[in-house]
Amino acid sequence: MKYLTGSLILFLIILPLSGGKIDKYADLILIKGKVLTMDKGLKITEAVAIKNNKILQTGKNNELLKLKGERTKVISLKGKTIIPGLHDAHLHFESGANLILNRIDLRFLNKEEILKKIEESVKISPEGALIRAYSYNQTYFKDKKWPDRYDLDKVSPENPVIVTRVDGHSIWVNSKALEMAGITRDTKDPQGGELLRFKDNSPTGILKENAEMLVNKINGPKMVVPGARGKDHILNAIKYANKLGLTSVTTSGGIKLIEHLKTLEKKGLLSLRFNVWITPEEMDNLINKGIGFNEGSDKIKISFVKLFSDGSVGSASAAFFKPYLHRPDSRGILIQPVPELENIIKKIHKNNWQVGVHAIGNRAVHIVLDSVEKAQKLYGVKGLRHRIEHTQFIIDNDLNRFNNLQMVPSMQPTHCTSDLLVVEERVGKDRARQGYRWNSFKKKGTLLAFGTDWPVEPLDPRRGLYSSVERKNIESNIPEGEWFPEERISITDAIKYYTYGSAYASFNEKRLGSIEKGKLADLTIYDGDLMELSNQNKRGLLKVPVFMTIMDGRIIFSIK
Repeated sequence: MKYLTGSLILFLIILPLSGGKIDKYADLILIKGKVLTMDKGLKITEAVAIKNNKILQTGKNNELLKLKGERTKVISLKGKTIIPGLHDAHLHFESGANLILNRIDLRFLNKEEILKKIEESVKISPEGALIRAYSYNQTYFKDKKWPDRYDLDKVSPENPVIVTRVDGHSIWVNSKALEMAGITRDTKDPQGGELLRFKDNSPTGILKENAEMLVNKINGPKMVVPGARGKDHILNAIKYANKLGLTSVTTSGGIKLIEHLKTLEKKGLLSLRFNVWITPEEMDNLINKGIGFNEGSDKIKISFVKLFSDGSVGSASAAFFKPYLHRPDSRGILIQPVPELENIIKKIHKNNWQVGVHAIGNRAVHIVLDSVEKAQKLYGVKGLRHRIEHTQFIIDNDLNRFNNLQMVPSMQPTHCTSDLLVVEERVGKDRARQGYRWNSFKKKGTLLAFGTDWPVEPLDPRRGLYSSVERKNIESNIPEGEWFPEERISITDAIKYYTYGSAYASFNEKRLGSIEKGKLADLTIYDGDLMELSNQNKRGLLKVPVFMTIMDGRIIFSIK
């Protein structure tokens, strides 16, 4: 120090003192809100202070206003609800983004409306263009029956048409598509797939599960989607997600999506956190490169390895212990043989990666639990929080096994309120009672992770929050009472599973999922009192606007 000048010494002494004084002030203070912190004990308070990209403090208005400096921005929320940033624990982001721009949306339409939209696209598309559409659901048809190829032939005799069912587990194609794919009455069902057939054994045009791949090689000129505009599909969808209050997602997409996201991150355009799941083949490649599970940045992380056990209830391909009522010859479809599934899970577990297995029917869920248990007996538990994606039907004896095996049920509340239109006619009331058992899991102390499965269901989290507290179909408001109301949960539990539960499932709970000092400042603010709405006007939850979305302490969406 003796070699420094007096003025420099004085500067070094003053710098930390003045820096310390400035550091105590917040960048942003939100006051006069209803803050649901979602930390232990569910503290409800009034205000949140943010410094840089983290939560500085929560508490009473007058306490936090002491953190106001000359540059502090203060926003009065007038009773609006502040919750941790919403995290969709299971969706297909790139598929949803592509569909917005490149496919015809058929959600909630009847058959006549669907055919009209397809015909409109055929008229403005090039000759021979492949017409693609998504999210049809025959439960909205007058007869609720499977459509067939002849329905599509009426509006598109020369253009091949491929329409994906809302659950993604079956497709509906026209005769031209079958012809181009070489599918005839002699075509055999592939392993893990099924062709629905007329009495003469000719294909109806409904292809389930792995049978969908039979039309993968069909191509043609690019179709025209009425009203679509060309943009960066991912960036366009990110902005859409921010408007809905989302700050994080766990999604399919693999390495290709990760590379796209890194490009957006370098440009400063990434306003959504991504946990991207991968395939077993991608896991092998990453292991060879020395890259492990859960690696990445605060915004982009490699997530679990995704597998499939069965199909869906709507497509009658979910695997149950007993046959379907309308198909006494079928207990659903197992996508791959059980020994093969077990071996893959063992390999993933041995290599210290989290696995997430799609399983909907009670038999499929049971098989996955057995497979994880066998892997843990061989290699130890390891705390990998293996997941079952959807977990829609589960027998009583399997409820406790999630805690015993340290597993997470990743569930989508809107699947319940959409599927209730067909579940009982598919599997009967007794098995229907085994479905969508949120409250049963809660009573066992099991932490759930909530999401949407977008684009299977709409991305809007409000639909999931509503479905959690009132088990009724959103479009028709049926049944008159609630559907197995003993399984509904409170709005605070629903928010917990959509925030902290999703963060926990993706190993992010130490930095996200609750509003606590030191955690990243991701917040969703609704322009209304969610707790009051859930008590007095549940359907009001479907319309309460997102007032503001904050990520990393930065406002990424505001209604103003």
